[in-house]
Amino acid sequence: MVNGMMNAHLHGLLEDGKKQAIRSGKNVLVSSVSEADITDVPSFFSFQAERFGGSRFFWSEPGRDISFAGLGCALVIETDDPDRRFQMVESTWKEMAGTCLVDRDIPDYTGPLLFGGFSFDPDKPKSALWRHFPHARFVVPQYMLTFFHGKAWLTVNKLISPSGDQEDGGEEPDWRGIKADLTDQRLMAGKMKGKKIYKEEIAPADWMNSVVQAAASIRKGQLEKVVLARQMRLFAEEPFYAEDILMRLLREQDNTYVFAIANGPDCFIGATPERLIKGHGTRFQTLSLAGSIARGKTSREDSELGDMLSHDGKNLHEHALAVEMIKNVMMQLCEKVHVPESPVLFKLKDIQHLSTPISGEAREGVSLLRAVEALHPTPALGGMPRAKAIETIRELERMDRGWYAAPIGWIDWKMNGEFAVAIRSALVQGKEASLFAGCGVMGDSDPVSEYHETALKFRPMLSALQALEAEA
Repeated sequence: MVNGMMNAHLHGLLEDGKKQAIRSGKNVLVSSVSEADITDVPSFFSFQAERFGGSRFFWSEPGRDISFAGLGCALVIETDDPDRRFQMVESTWKEMAGTCLVDRDIPDYTGPLLFGGFSFDPDKPKSALWRHFPHARFVVPQYMLTFFHGKAWLTVNKLISPSGDQEDGGEEPDWRGIKADLTDQRLMAGKMKGKKIYKEEIAPADWMNSVVQAAASIRKGQLEKVVLARQMRLFAEEPFYAEDILMRLLREQDNTYVFAIANGPDCFIGATPERLIKGHGTRFQTLSLAGSIARGKTSREDSELGDMLSHDGKNLHEHALAVEMIKNVMMQLCEKVHVPESPVLFKLKDIQHLSTPISGEAREGVSLLRAVEALHPTPALGGMPRAKAIETIRELERMDRGWYAAPIGWIDWKMNGEFAVAIRSALVQGKEASLFAGCGVMGDSDPVSEYHETALKFRPMLSALQALEAEA
């Protein structure tokens, strides 16, 4: 990649953008795309961390065929309105995307892309822990690297005001320094090796008591299922480095969405196996992921555990509830819905789940964000019935989930996109990190067993943060 992305073609788009902005009296987004010679997307994410560290994102899909990294903010859409957050993001982005100026014939997954997420429950009092993450926040980056089918492209986004001025993004980065900058970042990340990291489990006995209360409510018929999550805190001698965490997640968690969202000094990062919804044209694809068991130490033990999961009544019932709810929502959103007759095993490094992919053709006028709102939270993250389950979570969980277990993802300028559920995640804040894990509680749930299940779900992030052997 060479410097000088402000080429003649981009200058032409900017001039057209100025004319359009002055004429319309509204901001205009201008986007130019060029092929790049850097395919290391994590290195792009970590480039010039002193400049972009508080405003960047990373996203990589399972299989790693598609990855994004964005730096800076050309456009920010955010709100703490609990009632209209989905509609506000959609209407603002539709208006901006409908008037943007984009290079002709650009590849898929390039151009102006809106990336961000929502909080799990906007009606629960917000804690200081999540102060840098509003109930909805989405960003169009100033610079975005897209890796797709073995090639890379750089998108440059500029926002033109009605006065004809560009939003000040500072000097154009010297992309030639990216490899040296990456070396420096990895040297800093290497400082974590051998350093002490202390773990603190937040009130595990109280959490297990909450499981007992929830199971009793289910046996009384007050609800069918509720998902209860708990928190773990890490304290390190040196700061955690997001680039180092990303590299470990990409190496260790193959079949997951790996993501990082930085805002100010904090970074929300994780490796989630769970798609919420993907929309391309009129086709929607979602996934029911509920019911879990550990991986085996040998292939035989792994197979036996998988077979046990596939025939376990509690897990099958939990999974069936999730499938039924998602199917019902999809039938409201779609003309045709396809649901396989039985689940399959979805295997990750430390855990395996029951999984059922569900797809459909969207009804006329049904948007991706409308589908996100309708599906969130699925029974795998909230419970059933939904309203009663969320009420129970507010009562029994002694923490603010923030963006944990909430929708995160992206939407392009054609309103296609994809959202995942932000589980197996951590909020990293300098030398501290908060990890989150939950499990589905049924009427016959045993609190000790559920505690061990959440301990299993902490492992991906504990490994990525180099804290599996941390002192208690």
